[in-house]
Amino acid sequence: MKVALTGATGLVGPLLVERLLARGQAVRALVRPRAGRTLAARAGVEWIEGRLDEAEPIARLCDGADAIVHAAFEHPGAIPVPGRSEAEHYVQTNFAGTMRLLERTSSLGARQLVYVSSYAVYGRDPNADPLQSRAPRDERYPLWPTEFYGAMRAAVEKLCFASSQAYGLNVSIFRLGLVLGRRSGFDETPCASSVLEALRHGELRERHGSYVLAAEDAAQILADAVGDASLRGEIYNAVDRWLDFRELAPLLTELIGRPIGVACAPAPAPRVPILCERIRARYRDWRTESALRALLARLVTEGRERLANEVR
Repeated sequence: MKVALTGATGLVGPLLVERLLARGQAVRALVRPRAGRTLAARAGVEWIEGRLDEAEPIARLCDGADAIVHAAFEHPGAIPVPGRSEAEHYVQTNFAGTMRLLERTSSLGARQLVYVSSYAVYGRDPNADPLQSRAPRDERYPLWPTEFYGAMRAAVEKLCFASSQAYGLNVSIFRLGLVLGRRSGFDETPCASSVLEALRHGELRERHGSYVLAAEDAAQILADAVGDASLRGEIYNAVDRWLDFRELAPLLTELIGRPIGVACAPAPAPRVPILCERIRARYRDWRTESALRALLARLVTEGRERLANEVR
């Protein structure tokens, strides 16, 4: 089986590549052009440089593929193509780029597309949702995002489902929570600010909360979806649990070697939680706690180095 993958060099992508290769599936991966980057050659993987808004790389990515996993997303603030505004670039890469993938999925015979979405479709502040007290927040819940990121995610979801009807495709959507793993930038990595607070002040001062899952779990869930004909038209809230970052204090106490206090109020969890029963019926081996420990251990080491460099 040949799997086309966008977002192969992101947080989940490399882990997904490993799982697909372990199942004997060939992977063709789209990666953004980046000066000075060399992608290592390996058996079973073909790298294609290009962007979602470029027709020729997308055509090569999808040609002969049996399934497409669409995990790439251009975030707000990306440097646009010359002559294009930031807003236009945002739409062309994410919305129009997904449409191009869906068209190729249909025309080249690849009958499955798995779209990796986000729980941001429920809005940055779910408690401000006018319907939040009237209906369970499950996968069929009406979406009311109030910021561009969540709105774009929701729009792409609707586009995927419309295409599944128009082209007869096996399209499925997985709404990931905050993925626990080391991002390319220290400051963009989940829990980094909490680790720095603990190292600097011996306490957690700013409240944070999020629905979370481990990067390993996200990769396994997506790998299991590839080739599954029963998923057509399905949506899954793919999160493990709500994490109030105040919960990190005992683990940071252990990792840092001195007591870490809590000087902030609890993070306001959604009054009506996001329901995840459907994903739990498919997947049971959640690795959130081990991923959180590994991430914090790495961030403590890197945070100490960062603070030492600031002193110098």
